[in-house]
Amino acid sequence: MPLRLLPLRLSDFETLIEHGSRSYPGDDLVAPPNPVTWPVATTAEAQTRLEYCMSMQRNRFLNDPTCHFLKVVDFPSDKTHEDDADIISVARWHHYPTGYKYTLEAAWEMATLPKDVVSGTAWPTAFNVKMHDFILTQRDSFREQWMAKGQPAWILMHLVTRPSRRGRGAAAMLIEWGKDRAAEGRAVAYLESGAAARSLYERHGFKQVGEIRHLNLEPFGLNVVFQLANMSWCAPAESIEEKSSKE
Repeated sequence: MPLRLLPLRLSDFETLIEHGSRSYPGDDLVAPPNPVTWPVATTAEAQTRLEYCMSMQRNRFLNDPTCHFLKVVDFPSDKTHEDDADIISVARWHHYPTGYKYTLEAAWEMATLPKDVVSGTAWPTAFNVKMHDFILTQRDSFREQWMAKGQPAWILMHLVTRPSRRGRGAAAMLIEWGKDRAAEGRAVAYLESGAAARSLYERHGFKQVGEIRHLNLEPFGLNVVFQLANMSWCAPAESIEEKSSKE
């Protein structure tokens, strides 16, 4: 059946955690940089990572008013109820009517041990917390240098599709939702992309802003350079003029 775009529900986080036991390790909706900072090789490891990561996402769902969580679902041919659908992709768009301010938002992305995870009082050793926080601090703290200050913005901070379900257009649906919201509010849409996904966003009209940034992860035990491309999209002037004529 055709894919459908729906708001993510609070109850969906439990479903997302269950993905760890339903397929091969890593065929889930854990978003970057976690696959780099917390690699998994077994079902048990994937399940643990999901419990922690989705608990952090749940906290943001409940407490961050800038968030708009979305999902793309695939219905079985004989089902129509939302609970029967398979969640294959999720995104988290953020709306900042007066622009993004790092000092107000920085804490959200730092690895904070979820209180509702009963696995203990410390992170599992497989999770490189310092690397995780370094990548996201470098990403977020740079925003005020390349995003328009004091102007309304929509920022795509989280988009991931299950590896086994890619190639069906789910990511495109999530990207276009945010572009539509930005166009409606005469705002700019922003995102930061890794090297692998940059061409996807370019196909949807996003343009790179400045040079690609290279983050050296060797100090954190990984001989890898993590690439970040800052990208933005703004509705064409004729689209804005057409909307104004209808108002």
